[in-house]
Amino acid sequence: MKRREAIKLTALATLGMAVSAQACPSKNLCSTDSDKNRILMAPKDAKNLTKAELKHTPLITLGDKDANGYTLVEITVGQAGIIHPSVNGHWIDFISLYVDKKLVGTTELMAEISRGAAAFRVKLDGASFITANAGCNIHGIWVSTIKL
Repeated sequence: MKRREAIKLTALATLGMAVSAQACPSKNLCSTDSDKNRILMAPKDAKNLTKAELKHTPLITLGDKDANGYTLVEITVGQAGIIHPSVNGHWIDFISLYVDKKLVGTTELMAEISRGAAAFRVKLDGASFITANAGCNIHGIWVSTIKL
């Protein structure tokens, strides 16, 4: 490689690092999936959840059905008054909703400025079950399913 090409490549790499540093003011706002625990978690006893399990397990609530046939599906992470924190370094980073194993939508959440909650309007006519996945950046992916 010629000296001039090496200087250009070094300058471009330095510029790229500077731009990404400016575009990403906080590691938590720009972290990648490799920074997060992506292990699928399950409670030890589904009928008797521990406080840590209650804090991470999505709660699915069905609301009203609108005039167009879409039912409100609300998902909050945490149950029995135990709400998952949203602090620098520990937060719910996504919530996904599935109807009969078909992905309906995913919401990406950021530390400190959002909480582990999402809502979707979904047509549920003929559906058998709903599943919600919630990803804790430290403690993995937690799943809840309800039969319709």
